[in-house]
Amino acid sequence: MRRLADLGPHAAGYADRLRTMAAATEDSWVSVEAAHALWAATGDTEAAVPTLLTAVQRLADGVFYPVMLTAVRYLTRMGSAARPAARALRDLPSLDRRVHSSGNWRAFTQDEAIRAAVGELLATAG
Repeated sequence: MRRLADLGPHAAGYADRLRTMAAATEDSWVSVEAAHALWAATGDTEAAVPTLLTAVQRLADGVFYPVMLTAVRYLTRMGSAARPAARALRDLPSLDRRVHSSGNWRAFTQDEAIRAAVGELLATAG
């Protein structure tokens, strides 16, 4: 799906399949990548943003999975269309604990990466 996203409008013929995959909830990686590819191919933020927002919504509670970092970065690319996500995550930078999925040294790098990505989202879409 990342390769389809790289094709941009040339992948528009796959829009229906991507829309179906973005709506699937069984695998968050699949839905996030499909939503991004759909947006890259068609510019459709009405289908892509809700899928990506669903993927990141638990970040506001301090829950982190690696797919969330990817979803935040994709939302940032969408600019002002990602305002709902920016509103949902506006308090994350002030969260007084590390946001991570790993208990080792990666906890620090994950926390720093997601905070930086959310900061970019807030600056772009906020």
